[in-house]
Amino acid sequence: MSHKIKHIIYLLIIAVATAFLFYTPALYRYFIHGDLYTSVGDGLKQMIPFQMYLAEHAKQFTMFYDIGFGIGGDYFSNLSYYYSTSPFAWIGIGFTLLYQSITHAEQLFNIVLTSQLFIAIFKCACTIVVTYLLFLNFKMRKSYAFAGAMLYACSTVFYYFTFTWSFFSDVMFYLPLSILGIERLFKQKKITVLILAIAVTITSNFYFTYYEFIILACYALYRIIFKYKSDILNIKQKLVYLVLCGMIGFLIGNFGFVQGVLSFIDNDRTLTNNHVSPLIPFIKQYNMLYGGFYITVSFLAMIALFLKPLYKFYYFKLFAIFTILTLIGSFSPYFDSFFNGFSMPQRRWVYALALLSAGLTSMVLQHIRLITMRQLLYASIIPVLFIIISAIWQQSFYFWVLFIPIVIGLLMMSIKHHYKYMNIALCLIMVAYQFTLIHDYQKHVLTKYTPNINTIEKRLIYNPKMASKINHLKDQQTDDFRRIDMVKPISVNSPMYYSFNGTKLYSSIYNAEILRFYEKDLLISMPRNSNSYYASFSERTNLNSLFNVDYTIKAKNDLHYPALSHRIDSFKDQGEHFHIYENTQKLPSARIVQNVYHDKDLKSPLEKEHAMLKGIITNDQPSNAKVSKPENLLKSADVQYENASYDNKKLTVHKNGGGLNITLPKDTYKKYQSLYLGLDTEIQKPKNKNYYVAVNENKIFRYRLTYPYVRPHHTTVANVKSSNNVYIKLRKGTYKFDLKSIYGEDFSTLKQASKGFKSQNIKFKNKNTHYEIDLNEHPSGNLVMPLVYKKGLKASIDGKEVPIKKANYIMSSLKVHKDDKKVIISYEPPYLKISMLATFIGIVLLIWLRRNKWLTKQ
Repeated sequence: MSHKIKHIIYLLIIAVATAFLFYTPALYRYFIHGDLYTSVGDGLKQMIPFQMYLAEHAKQFTMFYDIGFGIGGDYFSNLSYYYSTSPFAWIGIGFTLLYQSITHAEQLFNIVLTSQLFIAIFKCACTIVVTYLLFLNFKMRKSYAFAGAMLYACSTVFYYFTFTWSFFSDVMFYLPLSILGIERLFKQKKITVLILAIAVTITSNFYFTYYEFIILACYALYRIIFKYKSDILNIKQKLVYLVLCGMIGFLIGNFGFVQGVLSFIDNDRTLTNNHVSPLIPFIKQYNMLYGGFYITVSFLAMIALFLKPLYKFYYFKLFAIFTILTLIGSFSPYFDSFFNGFSMPQRRWVYALALLSAGLTSMVLQHIRLITMRQLLYASIIPVLFIIISAIWQQSFYFWVLFIPIVIGLLMMSIKHHYKYMNIALCLIMVAYQFTLIHDYQKHVLTKYTPNINTIEKRLIYNPKMASKINHLKDQQTDDFRRIDMVKPISVNSPMYYSFNGTKLYSSIYNAEILRFYEKDLLISMPRNSNSYYASFSERTNLNSLFNVDYTIKAKNDLHYPALSHRIDSFKDQGEHFHIYENTQKLPSARIVQNVYHDKDLKSPLEKEHAMLKGIITNDQPSNAKVSKPENLLKSADVQYENASYDNKKLTVHKNGGGLNITLPKDTYKKYQSLYLGLDTEIQKPKNKNYYVAVNENKIFRYRLTYPYVRPHHTTVANVKSSNNVYIKLRKGTYKFDLKSIYGEDFSTLKQASKGFKSQNIKFKNKNTHYEIDLNEHPSGNLVMPLVYKKGLKASIDGKEVPIKKANYIMSSLKVHKDDKKVIISYEPPYLKISMLATFIGIVLLIWLRRNKWLTKQ
């Protein structure tokens, strides 16, 4: 065995052992105490269910479109922001499925929770290896290169990223790999590492690509302008070869990037509260030297900035300059906003600072004998004083502080005496320091965000009893396109935990048409008015039937449940009582209709619901039928104000629970079963408090105006059980308020539709790679289904391809004739074939350039 191979084997063993060492406390907390290595926020709400969801679909080899992704959509493209195109994520999914096949475990939940830790260890070890190779390229000694790699890969940033959004720490591997590629290009004319680094970054996450482009562009620009003595390329060659590598890397990795960008363009994250302050607040979480939430920079890196003799070294100067620039930029949220695509400030660029500080620390250790004791002591004054002042100000003590005098003492000994094993001693001390730093970070910073396995059941995120009830409901469903509505817990992706077709989704990326359907077309009041979220149909029975919602699970004390439904079961779970309601007016999963309505002819949400029940709504065909206009009951209503006053669409509520008392004609209760109130309500004062709009049993929650991710204001419909008396109650404050309409619904249209379409008996089957619809006996007309329309959906009838069009704002429709028997619907992501061709061309170009040694001839 050659010396090089032995070195690689030793490196891998030490890297894995180091990663295990740093994650030993997390492993202990998980296996002994049940503390999860994921956050109680996005971790449980998004990261875990998304991984479960992708693993389940990978196991079944499904197409990239799924009716169970919220109310339907291209889950692969939409989840490219998270996991679907990440190599590390698929390694984790592979591990999950392999373990499941070996153990024959039915539930993915516990396996995914466990894999979080082991994939973190694997990723940490990979990051150590690639960073070590990078630091070796900077002419560092092996021990110090490894110490620097360890400081970076085992930093609070890596721990925080992996804990909060496990996919985000992938970028901490891509950064040193890309820089290593740049160095190999400039010094050796070798292109492979850089091209592969670009390709894997681009395909992994378009968001990472933006971050990496900024950071690597700055790094490459510095390396182009200021030539290193070992560079063999001139300025022109560097530019040409960087562009060439970028183009080939993009070709190879274009698929994930293209899908990510398309999903981002298709998304809607309109921000109304996007004010950015010029300076960060001087609070604990932004303190980068002591107890910071986002990063705790090595104190040796700060000392290094004051060591003037080391600036004669090329890479030390490079790292020091960029460290100073990032530290200056960190004082303004504009810097954070710039890295977040000029959106809301997010401090996610700190992984670059973690690499810079790790590199500076390693260089100080390597060149310490060039420093005098006086220079070292003087350089230590400001960083150490800042740490002491921070500890007093925060009234907190971290054990890693004890390593400051130890490390400085060892450095002073290194300056004065040349001990044989001093470099090993320093590296071991730095390992102990970083281990203690991570322990302090978990204990003092992340503890309150760390859920326990018991949290999962107590918060009803996932538990066996609820799973049993849901599985029983699934067994009762007539085909594969039926839904269950379970909103609580509100912002958790429950359908992914329990594997059923639901009505909600919490994800940063999804089809913007769905939000337009909710907010502008049907004015549906959602449980939360925040970006990245939609859920339920506000218990509007017509919409539930149109979208195949057969069952609704509600808390016992929540009296806002769908009309025309009856309770079929009640149960108690984790101390909370639940009722299960069944829809008594179900529609087939797909229907054939003849009536066509143009959107411009329909005004109110109730008219639109009736039109969708009778036929289809389009924008490209004239109406061939009419929908009767509902009577606006507001004209005959008596409106009184209680603990409130109203003037010129401004409502002032003087105490909590004040608002409007509305008395309707006496026959209202008998004539209708539901009332639809069109409300335009937005709080003006106070701006910094959440509020609600309670209309009888329907209580609509609204976020404060200062909430960063609040959705833009829009008119909404509050639907309640029919009553002669309606009470609108709000919390104390001043509101922009306009009660626009009150319509009554007797559900005669729904009952007729339910009865009339039942004879069609159309069945919908999910075949994983496609959907099948058996038509049986039926008339000619438009086949309409609550399949969220997406470009890329394809349909064929009895083997003949037919166009599929958008109808009912977000549904899908196609023409059928009475003799047609079977419809097949499949999906192909946009530009898939072009992307695959581009990848093939990129790989061929890379192989050709390597085999022909084209670069070395230039």
